Amino acid sequence: MSKQVEKAASKIYVQVKDGKTITLNRVFDDDICYIRKDTLLEWTECELSKRRDTGDDYFIPAIVVLNDLINKLNSM
Repeated sequence: MSKQVEKAASKIYVQVKDGKTITLNRVFDDDICYIRKDTLLEWTECELSKRRDTGDDYFIPAIVVLNDLINKLNSM
């Protein structure tokens, strides 16, 4: 018998009007969006790897910012 594992959503929305209703899709314009930290970290690391080994000085500021973002996410 195999176990079915559900993947957690990358984003959820909390409705401001009651602060209790959580949905996978925005319902109202003022819903607050929360993004999973590991999803953002994965995207950031992927973007960093695209720029890191190009040898192009143009990407140095982006590399610095992406490294800072990764460090901040890891410290949270």
